[in-house]
Amino acid sequence: MKNALCIPEKTLKQHGVVLGKTGAGKSSALRHIVEHLLERKKRVCVLDPKGDWWGLKYSGPKAAGFPVIAFGDFKDARAQDVPISAHSGAHVAELITSGNRPCIIGFRGGTTSAMLQFYIDFAKGIFNANSGELYLVGDEFHNFAPKNWKMSDSEDRAGIALHWSNRLMSEGRGIGIVALIASQRPQKVHNDALTSCETLIAMRVIHAADRAAVQEWIKGCGDTAQGTEVLNGLASLPRGSAYVWSPEENYGPVRVAFPMFETFDSFAPPQLQKAVKASGWAAVDIAEVKEKMATVIEEAKAKDPRELRKRIDDLQRENAKLQSTAAKPAPAPIDPAVIAELKGQAAAFEAHFNELRRQIDNLGAHAAFVKQTAESLERAARPAQAQNNLHRPQSAPAALPVSLGARHNATARPPAAGDAPKSGLRRIMVALAQRPGLTRRQIGVRAGMSSQSGTFSNYLSKLRTNGWLDTTGDRHQLTPAGVESLGEFTPLPNGAGLLDHWLAELGPTNGATRILKAVAASYPSALTRAQIGEATQMSSESGTFSNYLSKLRVLELIEDVGREIRASSEFFQ
Repeated sequence: MKNALCIPEKTLKQHGVVLGKTGAGKSSALRHIVEHLLERKKRVCVLDPKGDWWGLKYSGPKAAGFPVIAFGDFKDARAQDVPISAHSGAHVAELITSGNRPCIIGFRGGTTSAMLQFYIDFAKGIFNANSGELYLVGDEFHNFAPKNWKMSDSEDRAGIALHWSNRLMSEGRGIGIVALIASQRPQKVHNDALTSCETLIAMRVIHAADRAAVQEWIKGCGDTAQGTEVLNGLASLPRGSAYVWSPEENYGPVRVAFPMFETFDSFAPPQLQKAVKASGWAAVDIAEVKEKMATVIEEAKAKDPRELRKRIDDLQRENAKLQSTAAKPAPAPIDPAVIAELKGQAAAFEAHFNELRRQIDNLGAHAAFVKQTAESLERAARPAQAQNNLHRPQSAPAALPVSLGARHNATARPPAAGDAPKSGLRRIMVALAQRPGLTRRQIGVRAGMSSQSGTFSNYLSKLRTNGWLDTTGDRHQLTPAGVESLGEFTPLPNGAGLLDHWLAELGPTNGATRILKAVAASYPSALTRAQIGEATQMSSESGTFSNYLSKLRVLELIEDVGREIRASSEFFQ
């Protein structure tokens, strides 16, 4: 190689971060460092979300390409040596940790979900199996350590990827890993990843939020007074220039002009690149790698739940087709004596059912009579009120039931016009309208009622009788007719408005409110019980504290992350 390393070798003994806007020369500076490492036969693995690092394999104007294994997809399809899937991350990690196999891993053209799933398994495998010096190079690292991540799917791959990135950065040095990361959006890189880097290579940034990310590194790792010069000069740096600062190695901040790397410039726009010929590619012995990867990818596909579900669906369709074409045998005759016995049992069951229904009707009529009697006694106990009413026209007393044994119509009545739900019944319906698919306990909490009471059960029974409630398993929701009968109601707000709604609903002095505020303030980080107790000045070991957590879980306002607790992601969408 003609270009000597433009920064001290000692700065590569620890994690480093290259920050700069698009076009500042960020990836080029990182390529210069990687070429230096590969020239010295170091173990290097490059994570390439955009698929444009393939030029390492191809001869440039000053040097031949390097024999690195290209896993995955790249802008030039000819660069690919071994295809990968979302489920082959652990196997690529095994290949890297078990020998000196320098490589680039391209994610060009894949989905974010597939990339994150690969990275989670890959990072876990590297962390658990690596031994000896390994340079892990991550371009556009905000993809793997996002600062303000949102749950992108039911498995929360972004949060898990962030967890493993932070473990590699904070604990990796002990197992020989040196991380060199870069991002064109410093503001999007998680602070834990940034401040784990002891060497800063700060290139041109303009946006205030990106400058703030550089400032965060200076506050955590450097000297604030010296950092003023760096911050003031960031906006005016020319392409390829950077402030390099490694406080632990007593180097910098020094302004450095990074030379152009020597292999093929695959970062340039396609219209500015030279034609890539069939020759000029570095030869790589990948027969063993391809054979192993082909086997493990097929094994992963065989264990993939989606592949299994697809196979099950195919088999069910084939079975249905066979069933429809097969001749159906004639049904076997049924013994008349068995039919007569079943009819007798049905008649006995109907008679028993009717008797139970009559008793229920009698109890209902008796309850109405007792209620009316109690109301009459209550009015008689208010002489002052009665005296005030002497000169007012009196309404006729409510008629008592003619007979306690009067039978109610056994047929379920349809909802009558004007039969609008009230009080507890309406609160239940509003809870279900605001959040369909609640369990019995969740309905009770949201409606402010005991879900174990007889009154609550009667309300649910009435909703079913009127055709207003649909129940699947232990989940309940209103039918379209139920929503129509409910009429106008206030839907739950979204995002921050939803958080404000529940803080007001729980009440300013409620312990659950204090807990919810604490976990929301730390989002997306999760807190232990002890940390929540310290933040709220409550005993995290008390039964009352546990009750508050239980209520917040039932309301789905918090979620458990292992043994830690985090606010619901719905508040931040």
